Amino acid sequence: MHNIKRIAEVAGVSTSTVSRVLNHHPYVSEVTRTRVMEVIQELDYIPNINAVQLKVGRTKVIGIMTPTINNYYMQIIKGVSNAGKEQDYQVLIYQTEENRDLESAALELLRQKKVDGIVILRRMLDWSAVRHYTKYGPIVTCEPLKNKEISSIYLDHYEGFRIGLEHLVELGFEKIACTIGRKNSVNSQRRLQAYYDLLAARKLPVNEEWLLSGIHTVQDGMRAFAKLESLKERPHAIMTTNDLVACGIISAARSKGWNVPGDLAVVGFEADESQVADAMGLTNITNPLQQIGQEMFRTLHRQLNGQPLEPAPLSFELKVRQSTMLIPPTN
Repeated sequence: MHNIKRIAEVAGVSTSTVSRVLNHHPYVSEVTRTRVMEVIQELDYIPNINAVQLKVGRTKVIGIMTPTINNYYMQIIKGVSNAGKEQDYQVLIYQTEENRDLESAALELLRQKKVDGIVILRRMLDWSAVRHYTKYGPIVTCEPLKNKEISSIYLDHYEGFRIGLEHLVELGFEKIACTIGRKNSVNSQRRLQAYYDLLAARKLPVNEEWLLSGIHTVQDGMRAFAKLESLKERPHAIMTTNDLVACGIISAARSKGWNVPGDLAVVGFEADESQVADAMGLTNITNPLQQIGQEMFRTLHRQLNGQPLEPAPLSFELKVRQSTMLIPPTN
């Protein structure tokens, strides 16, 4: 393998000049830079990554701990990755399947200096166990957390669900169903709380048969509609977990001859970038997942460089489309 000294000899420059070229130093003439890069290509030189990391004290890798890889988490991961590329960082995705041993193994990457920081999308370990690893590098999560040692970039799903439910209530809908994903997750609990709080405040009926959990996919949405259709007392509107669920509900409803929103108004909760909301005419709450991911990386990067944190404004937004545009039924 060729080294910097050999490149310098062939290019007719000093080793420090080769180093400046490799490190994108601005004070190198274009002629010299071009010559050095030509020699690097001719010799097929590949930098010793371990030596570079040892020199700078960084791996230029961020670890991402995720329970699974789905539409929701991939958007956050994409945000982390895109922001990381701007700083020449790569991401290492560690899928844990909600296994505590695998989560501990992911955190060990930080202690072993194989990553510079860890992004936690969801975890089963107690925060006390996670906090132990902050002495090896920064950790940031998108779960709600008030902790001086672990940063949290988080949007309260209570507010997102409240916006969607308020929209339905303001249109005059009174019989409102809702779907959630994992019943015991923090986000699901906050969504349910928003549902109960809003209906209680507006003195609207709550029917436990209208609350459907474990609903994540298009197929789940279709099954959810089938259950609601079978009820003696049917809801006239539904607030859903994500856009894919909403699309499954709309598809199943239309296949049964239901009019959306005449017979059933539907609101989605954006969890992907597939633009299904536009295609299906779906009113939805936009959830800035990629922006959350970007801010998670930027928070880690600031901490690595000893810079003050600068929280960015993040918010949900209601986008009204055809799935809620008609006057609700009165019967």
